[in-house]
Amino acid sequence: MVVLWQVAIGENAHNMEIQSPLSALAQAEKIFEKFNIESATLFDHKPVLRIQVSDSEFARVLDLRSTLVEKLKPTGFRFIALDLEANTET
Repeated sequence: MVVLWQVAIGENAHNMEIQSPLSALAQAEKIFEKFNIESATLFDHKPVLRIQVSDSEFARVLDLRSTLVEKLKPTGFRFIALDLEANTET
């Protein structure tokens, strides 16, 4: 299951084209589901998407790094970050 968190939008957000905040997260969630990455937590820190995954999926997400960035950037996030701490939601 992919968990979504929307964090308060920072002051630099006005410099970006902003879609509905949840739509960017919803799009990101669909991308993770498409790649069968089930134990992810996505945090919306506009303009940053922070991703936490379980230890068991960390290496796989790193292998998919280029593809994920290519798919996630058009959703409206300027930066895509992989959190080094383990996902505690799973």
